[in-house]
Amino acid sequence: RQFQGLQLEREACLASNYALAKENLALRPRLEMGRTALAIKYQELREVAESCADKLQRLEESMHRWSPHCALGWLQAELEEAEQEAEEQMEQLLLGEQSLEAFLPAFQRGRALAHLRRTQAEKLQELLRRLLPTGAARGPPAVPRSLPPLDSRPVPPLKGSPGCPLGPAPLLSPRPSQPEPPHR
Repeated sequence: RQFQGLQLEREACLASNYALAKENLALRPRLEMGRTALAIKYQELREVAESCADKLQRLEESMHRWSPHCALGWLQAELEEAEQEAEEQMEQLLLGEQSLEAFLPAFQRGRALAHLRRTQAEKLQELLRRLLPTGAARGPPAVPRSLPPLDSRPVPPLKGSPGCPLGPAPLLSPRPSQPEPPHR
């Protein structure tokens, strides 16, 4: 009896195994399709992650390039350049290298440009003082990150001033006006 019971149990196990194997074989194509779909989704995820990392890098560069502190630095550099040019023009006049007729319009344009830059710089400084209390962090606001960066390749340094890696932004210039007649 015990032997017959074991024999029946064995046959039941074999029948169960056979049915499960048949079911597994029937599900195999679905499994392969699922694996293929998952591989495709992972590839799409990689592409989206790379695109997102590139866009985040461009956003951070743009935020830094167009920060008020960089604009202030550019304005101050342009102001110094305009004042230096005006001094050079005065020296040329005093040394007799330039006529008074040529000097006056060029000097007037240079001084107007320097005045415009100084005014813009002062207004921007005042605005920054009002918006950012002393001791506040300088530079562009940080981009919140909930995930670690996906791409850790170093970014090559770009040309520009030490505080701003990109070149200067175009600044406003005074409109050319009718030259005033020389004063008598």
